[in-house]
Amino acid sequence: MRLHEPSVFEAAVLQWIAAQAQDEALGAQVASVAIAERAYTVVGCYSKLIVAENAPLSTATYSRHGPLDGPCFESKVVELDGGTLLWFKAGRADCLEIYAYGNYFPADHAELGDFKLLSDS
Repeated sequence: MRLHEPSVFEAAVLQWIAAQAQDEALGAQVASVAIAERAYTVVGCYSKLIVAENAPLSTATYSRHGPLDGPCFESKVVELDGGTLLWFKAGRADCLEIYAYGNYFPADHAELGDFKLLSDS
């Protein structure tokens, strides 16, 4: 399996989630994360995550499955902006779900250009 570096957007979202959760284990996982695959849906993306085997497991309630709410985002490319969720499997971050509220999310995250991450509250 060929692993990929997270896109700038994915990395920013994962770091935002870890910072908001204040979960040291999740922070360590995010620091070592790689992307195994991305499944595009036209209006979003599911990024399958691989964390280092020696990264600590999270014991937070959400880490049994999730999801953990991530930031909403604004981008001039995504018509109505969007949101994110982080899914877990057995204490490990497993999948980053990215979704647009409109009809389009770019397959190449670099096309987002400047983006802004926002709390939904």
